[in-house]
Amino acid sequence: MQLDKTRIAIRERELLEIYDLALIVMRVYWWKIMQALAITAIPLTLINGGLLWAMRADLVVNETAGMFLVYMVMAIFLEAPLAGLPITVLLGDALFHDKPNWRRMCTGLWPVMPRIFWVIFILRGILPGMLLLLWASFDEAFVAFTFLLLLCGYAAVLRTWRPYIGEILVLEKNPIFAKQKGTITVGLRSSSLHNPNFGDLLIRGMASAICIPLACSIVLNIFGVRGFVFGRWNWDDLFMFVWFQIGLWLVVAFMTVVRFLCYLDLRIRREGWEVELVLRAEASRMKEIAG
Repeated sequence: MQLDKTRIAIRERELLEIYDLALIVMRVYWWKIMQALAITAIPLTLINGGLLWAMRADLVVNETAGMFLVYMVMAIFLEAPLAGLPITVLLGDALFHDKPNWRRMCTGLWPVMPRIFWVIFILRGILPGMLLLLWASFDEAFVAFTFLLLLCGYAAVLRTWRPYIGEILVLEKNPIFAKQKGTITVGLRSSSLHNPNFGDLLIRGMASAICIPLACSIVLNIFGVRGFVFGRWNWDDLFMFVWFQIGLWLVVAFMTVVRFLCYLDLRIRREGWEVELVLRAEASRMKEIAG
């Protein structure tokens, strides 16, 4: 591994350049990205289907089917930070290696799991969202829907304010609590990275709304292909529980790549990361020569 010879050129990029680069990264690493996505997306798809299974009997009613789709969108929106973590780990490894290796990627991740559970699964609203989703599948008074809507709003604000917490957890691996004086915790690292760039983060958070038409396009294309190829023009169980979620997970994968590239760009702008990599690479070479 040579720190100054990365697979992605380390330099500042405008937002449109980042989206363009994300498409290139998806094309080059599409199979690895799909593998990484499957690690979390498959179990989450099964969990979502189980949580909303009580609505299955009434999906023949258009209003119920519509609410089912809305609940599924809310569920995947809340679960997106968790589902994207394997992709983030993959891209972090692919940045410095020609061939990403799962064994190398997973090394050292076990101690991070409790932090992921607390920060991503609990504080980012995934577990509360799952409980509300189960409640919503039996609730006809829209009380659970209201709470889910508020929870999604909370998650959206949090992701705009602190979007790169996942990268901090799995790539930088900062602890949540400081056991020694001077330790950089997740909170301190997040504040130093995010606070000075709130305006830029807000604009990029607003730009991420592109995922809405993208999701609509992918889902409608899946529906159209099913109709033209298999003659299935109805909202059957297979589409509602499987294909609809697959379409949304593909959007999650792409937006995770975009967020990772935005994280790199922020570190370059804020911390001069490209200079740090060159200095670390030279220090490593000097150490090898001296040793």
